[in-house]
Amino acid sequence: MGKIYHKLIKKHNKKIPFVILVYFLATFIIIRALVYAWTYGLIPEFSLVIRGIEVHHFNFGIFLLAFVGYFLLVDQKNNSRLKMAKIYGIGLALAFDEFGMWLHLKNNYWLRQSYDGVIIIAIILLNAIYLSDVWKDIIEDNIKLARKIWEKGLKRVYLYLKIKKDGSHRRFN
Repeated sequence: MGKIYHKLIKKHNKKIPFVILVYFLATFIIIRALVYAWTYGLIPEFSLVIRGIEVHHFNFGIFLLAFVGYFLLVDQKNNSRLKMAKIYGIGLALAFDEFGMWLHLKNNYWLRQSYDGVIIIAIILLNAIYLSDVWKDIIEDNIKLARKIWEKGLKRVYLYLKIKKDGSHRRFN
């Protein structure tokens, strides 16, 4: 396992996205397992209720994401990125485990969109870990192509306006 980790993760400097993915998936699995256990009466249900309003775990996830974002923006030393990546992964899982709830604004935990959200986040993280160089090349190539198209389009507009101004009706390529 160590060789695989070194070859796929450490060698390519992908440790932070990898840690986020691991903590994201682990937290999601743990939270889902707890909710299933509560649902089937295997463990007692516990939830935070303030003045009759249930505070769902996606709220804690949002606060963790906000904390990490703020901390990384103000921390000039930036020596705690690995710890922040772990907290970020946990917050991401807590928030997106109930993605369907905040998408539909309904108190229904079992919405399919929650799974969809988690799958999309996992795919994005996997792309960041394993395919970031490929995406970088694709984006660079598309930027070059867009620049060429833009330049040709501007040239055609310039020629068209020049012809209109001169009153000439010659065709151009």
